[in-house]
Amino acid sequence: MRSLRAHADAVMIGAGTLRAEKLRLDVPEGLAGARASRGLKPQPLAVLVTGSGDVPIETNLLGPSPDNLLILTPTETSEERLATLSSRSPIIEVVPSVTEDPRLDLTNALQILKERYATNVLIVEGGPALNHALISLGLADELYLTLAPKLLGGERTAALTIFEGPAAPQRSPKPELVSVYLLGSELFLRYFLLPSTPHDR
Repeated sequence: MRSLRAHADAVMIGAGTLRAEKLRLDVPEGLAGARASRGLKPQPLAVLVTGSGDVPIETNLLGPSPDNLLILTPTETSEERLATLSSRSPIIEVVPSVTEDPRLDLTNALQILKERYATNVLIVEGGPALNHALISLGLADELYLTLAPKLLGGERTAALTIFEGPAAPQRSPKPELVSVYLLGSELFLRYFLLPSTPHDR
């Protein structure tokens, strides 16, 4: 993941992922130097997507100061939450929506990233709801899967999933495997997400 981040203009996560775990969105010093030598900023822009504005930035976002953190939130976010977010990050974009859907308009959000923050390569590290939304809207070009088997026992009420949301659209993208990389006992898979055709349905 650090190598992928090193080639990206920005790294995006959803608020649910940040609530679930403590993480960092930067790259190590060595990779930061390599980025700078290629004409990129030493660190990719860290992007946090939140529909409510309720995110534990101070406790769960680790690494350097939040000067490099961009928060994307919809117009429905309350003034109180916006004020709190402003105290934690100097860069906040309130994303307007062209529909009456109160959730963040991801199409507009990606357009803002491209036009205002020169984001041509975006790595999205989840979570499952954000993955589902981007792929369902046809906004994802590639999918990276890591197979790291662990043997588990006991009962579960639901199966594990990398997506969280309603059933995928009938014309979901078709994954095409383009590379396989083995490291130790882990398998790293890269897929292109191709538009589906009537024949695929």
